[in-house]
Amino acid sequence: MLETTIDYFQQHLEQELFRCLDCHDVLRIKCPQGEDFVVLAAQDWRAIEETLFLKQVPGLVESIHQAAQEPLEQGTLLKDLKW
Repeated sequence: MLETTIDYFQQHLEQELFRCLDCHDVLRIKCPQGEDFVVLAAQDWRAIEETLFLKQVPGLVESIHQAAQEPLEQGTLLKDLKW
């Protein structure tokens, strides 16, 4: 997670936003007056939402883990594939 202060963020808004977009990382903004906040790209937020949604499907995560252990036709485990 990237971090910066609210003052720096205000002075370098565009630069900091593009840093988030380029790195696909969360930017934590430290605020001295209260709660910190985070900035992340919409695409990254959609990926988080999708993951949270899929985790709600009963048995899906376990099914994926189980399927990853099953050998492919050539006898290669999914975890051994070079992605």
